[in-house]
Amino acid sequence: MISTRILTRRRLGTAAVQHVPTRRRRRTRGFVQVASATAAERLHLNAFGHAYLGLGAAIICVLFYLALAAQITQSSYEIARLQDQQRQLLADQDQLRYQEVTRHAPAQVHQSAARSGMTRMPPTRFISSQLVAIDLQAPIGAPPTDTTPLWQRMVLAVVDRVVGAHDVMAATR
Repeated sequence: MISTRILTRRRLGTAAVQHVPTRRRRRTRGFVQVASATAAERLHLNAFGHAYLGLGAAIICVLFYLALAAQITQSSYEIARLQDQQRQLLADQDQLRYQEVTRHAPAQVHQSAARSGMTRMPPTRFISSQLVAIDLQAPIGAPPTDTTPLWQRMVLAVVDRVVGAHDVMAATR
């Protein structure tokens, strides 16, 4: 098939201005456009069909949103119920601790003992105390065991080694 443009070019000949053919860019279509066009061809949908499909998709989205909102609301009610239950259990625990402390109080033990027939006997004899002589001015710590001067102890140690007398210190005192 020969178009009019080709015929015009042949008529003008090569002497005419060289016409550089422009490159045509292919316009790529996205996946959604291709898929919707293919679906429209197969289903034979017209403009109303597209509107109905869009409306159906919107309704489905709204239903999902409502289901999600209902689930979130139910979860929040469940959380509030569990928090109330926890507060109640903590109050019961505090009450039980108070009861345990009051049952073990000295007055309560005395009352329980009196109800069961036990009586408290007054002490019959007293232990006499002895006075203790403590010198509060004395230095703190153990007293030194040997008060002899160091030079005398060294001389006695040498004499003890040489002579072998064990009671030299006792004899000097």
